[in-house]
Amino acid sequence: MPGKTKRSGDLATALAALAGLSYLPPVAAAPLTFASPPAEIAKAVLDDEPGTVAVGIWRNQQGRFALQRNPVGSVGEVVEDDSAHAQPLFEIGSISKVFTGLLLAQAVERGDLSLDDTLGKLLEAKATLKPETAAITLRQLVTHSACLPREPQDFPGYGTPNPFSRHDRWKIYAGLSGMTLEHAPPCGAAYSNLGMGLVGQLLSDHYAKPWDVLVRENITGPLGMRDTMQYLGRQASRLATGYQHEALQGPWDFDALSGAGALRSTAPDLLLLARALMAGRAGPLGPAAERALTPLGYFRGDEIGYAILIRGPAGHRTYHHDGLTGGYRTLLAFAPDTQEAVAILASNSHASPVKVLTGITASRYPIAPATQMAPAPAALAEYGGVYQADKDTSFTFVAQDGKLYRRSTGTGFRALSPGGPDTFVDADAGARYVFSREAGEIVRVDYYLGDSGFGGFSSFSGVAGLRTKEAAPPVAVVSLDTQLDYAGHYRARRIIRTDLDLDVRAENGQLGVRAGNWFRRPVFPVAGKPDRFAYENGRSQLQFERDAAGHVAGVVLYENGVIRLRRLP
Repeated sequence: MPGKTKRSGDLATALAALAGLSYLPPVAAAPLTFASPPAEIAKAVLDDEPGTVAVGIWRNQQGRFALQRNPVGSVGEVVEDDSAHAQPLFEIGSISKVFTGLLLAQAVERGDLSLDDTLGKLLEAKATLKPETAAITLRQLVTHSACLPREPQDFPGYGTPNPFSRHDRWKIYAGLSGMTLEHAPPCGAAYSNLGMGLVGQLLSDHYAKPWDVLVRENITGPLGMRDTMQYLGRQASRLATGYQHEALQGPWDFDALSGAGALRSTAPDLLLLARALMAGRAGPLGPAAERALTPLGYFRGDEIGYAILIRGPAGHRTYHHDGLTGGYRTLLAFAPDTQEAVAILASNSHASPVKVLTGITASRYPIAPATQMAPAPAALAEYGGVYQADKDTSFTFVAQDGKLYRRSTGTGFRALSPGGPDTFVDADAGARYVFSREAGEIVRVDYYLGDSGFGGFSSFSGVAGLRTKEAAPPVAVVSLDTQLDYAGHYRARRIIRTDLDLDVRAENGQLGVRAGNWFRRPVFPVAGKPDRFAYENGRSQLQFERDAAGHVAGVVLYENGVIRLRRLP
């Protein structure tokens, strides 16, 4: 959901990661899976961030729950309970898309709508559309292949409070009428809140009922999900306080784009939904449950059904979706073959529930052990370079110290291990990278989740990156000992503006910096300049300063000027 304003950039990066743009979510110190205790997951997900996290796991036909509340500046105790009572409410963000997809699956199952119905047909007399826009189908909307932008063209940006509240149906339809698509549909997968919100509004129009009423009548009511709603009403006091790091965040409200992210829910309620979907056509949702989970297309390294993302081969699939709003972060994942599910809801947008999805992927689709020694340094350098996956995302590979390091847009570097001819793996993340040659030269890399062809994914579910002419950086990382030299808190006192605080931390072998309450961003060593690091854009840089004894005592930020920060004790 990236916005256009500078202040929204960090939230944009996090939202892009949820849409699959990062390709490599955070990795926990110990893998977190369906088998992990809920309390362990809660601690890892919230870490030292303020707020509340609720975790629910369904396994062995039994539900288990844990709840942790962290005050600002400290870590609270985890309460583990086998009951589902007295749970706080959370915004679930884009997990709402799963509900919209299920509503569409029900409509198609009843014969009320067809996946091949077009906007031209559905919006006849409501909007005058250009031919390419009129040709967009419900199938393309629900699989993010409709060529629509991520947000409406007049979206205010994520630095604006309550950014989705201003778009009613007529404003959306007027925007569609004036829209010129860059390409005629279908397009490759490109996450669109506008597209999924539009599906919800089209369903509302078709049945002449508000989207939230459709959800209540067709999903939450029949399943007994009493704590899932769009409008809080008398339940407002149950909403966990939202944070962006330590900054309080107000709730997000939706109008015409409700189907993209408007719901509030609890961990027990989301487990009820997962169980109903895992039950398939024999369960309380009937044939629509089976339909909703049927693959319709591809979304980066995954397949996609009715908005829900699908990982793994037939008979061993994992279904999942994330959610993120200004002050909340969530995950729902489930595996019908083992009848396991996890729901994670956190009231801090800096929480990391996606660590659990990474662990589930690595455990359910393990990478085969390396079968060869690492290539010689000269051979390793062949793979170094920048590979473009799409207009928003590239992979960068760097050969350094006998290892191949990799990162994608918006993420830090991680070391890979050899996994076969022209193949490297990240076993902890369940990721595999296979390079291709033409006339002996490396020209392409394919990224897969799981061990492709060996109980994991089929070859068509990978993501291809084509090699560009851009050279690889000379270095990817500095040693962990050196990273720890820089780790700490830095502050610049300012008279007119608020003080600037930088929190520098070494995580997963990568140096990351958080400014104020914004999201932590990776920084990369600048070759030939000791103690110098650059952000991804290359223009913003940090120069760490040392005292006479050689200890890091401060840092200079070069970004729209020069700001010197001293290291705090």
